[in-house]
Amino acid sequence: MGLLNADAETYAQFLSDPVKVAQVDVYQAANYGTSVTPFYTTLALWVGAIILVALIKCQVDYKDEEYMNARPHQRYFGRLILFLIMGQIQAVIVVLGDLYLLKIKCLHPGLLFLAASIASFVFTLLIYTLTLSFGDVGKALAVVMVVIQIAGSSGTYPIELLPDFFKTVYLYFPFPYAINAMREAISGCYHNDYGIYLLQLLVFALGALLVGLLIRIPFIGLNHFFEKRMKDTDMM
Repeated sequence: MGLLNADAETYAQFLSDPVKVAQVDVYQAANYGTSVTPFYTTLALWVGAIILVALIKCQVDYKDEEYMNARPHQRYFGRLILFLIMGQIQAVIVVLGDLYLLKIKCLHPGLLFLAASIASFVFTLLIYTLTLSFGDVGKALAVVMVVIQIAGSSGTYPIELLPDFFKTVYLYFPFPYAINAMREAISGCYHNDYGIYLLQLLVFALGALLVGLLIRIPFIGLNHFFEKRMKDTDMM
């Protein structure tokens, strides 16, 4: 009734702004750099793990009698410790760079460190296992996996906007779970999603252990044969 009896100025004000909108930002990212930090941090950790297996030998030729008779699982874990330590150092450096060099806006820095640490553990374990089990073929698989995950891990674009191929396969790669866990740490946690993503990421660590402790055993002799033939050629 008040509006019906109003003057022209009141009508004009109402028609120009009929609804008052209150904006409440949920899981806000301060800027574009902050929003893509989970993807590039995850990518850096994976590439770091690839560089580790390229610079440090996964297969050691033990010459001391004390270690020559070591069982396969002992050699597997003995060498793995070095790679895991280096991977954790990489994770700390990357996250410190995110927080203090790039100065991203992060709500839970401690959770970001934890997510990066677990992601580095899984990536290093997986790539080390592939390299130890299949040699140069394992390294090539790690490179192919990162190419697929860069294109289709929902790191820069929502998975719904990507081709059907990526919608089908992206859940079977570790990138999405690491990225989502870091997003929770940076922009805010929703219920128990942070823990769920980390647990899903650790499933890939179990798969890597299965390959490293069981599946690779039949390939040990074959890999040794190819490595010896490569050394005989003096090409590597």
